[in-house]
Amino acid sequence: MGPKENILKQLEELSVSNFEHLNGDLLSHLLETFQILEEWGSPEFLCYAGLFHAVYGTFAYQNPVIGTNARKEIVGIIGEKAETLVYLYGSCDRTHLYGQFGNTKSIFHKNRFTGEITTLTRSILNDLCELTAANELQLALSDNSFRNRYAAELKNLFSRMNPYLSSKAAILCSSVFSA
Repeated sequence: MGPKENILKQLEELSVSNFEHLNGDLLSHLLETFQILEEWGSPEFLCYAGLFHAVYGTFAYQNPVIGTNARKEIVGIIGEKAETLVYLYGSCDRTHLYGQFGNTKSIFHKNRFTGEITTLTRSILNDLCELTAANELQLALSDNSFRNRYAAELKNLFSRMNPYLSSKAAILCSSVFSA
């Protein structure tokens, strides 16, 4: 099915196709992340969070398309729930977050921009983990060298994240990162 034409057009107007990303341009990565989430039957807001997940940059992709001062603009395009997830994903200190899985009952988000630490609700944590899985799977499925280099690390991460993943995400993570 794919993203709604007006939403895709607004993303393209941010010139995301001009940003390089692993194995191509950022637009391709964002579209494929959306498609993975859509194939899993994820809610629409989560699919659109996948489509915009790197617009503020991320812990690993520190090349923002738009500044966080434009959050209201992104809310106007994809809605508040999707944008909140995009912001949480982009602002996430992954080292801080990932180290908590399997080690604690409460998971805390550390904002890499502000240093603020907040507790994540189970629902938001599930969505954040699902988005993380879709992002990493898109990279691994499109680049064998990425998969070979990070398979063991990602297998470990997603085995610890498993309680927060949908069954479709967990199965694909287990399959792709088994080697």
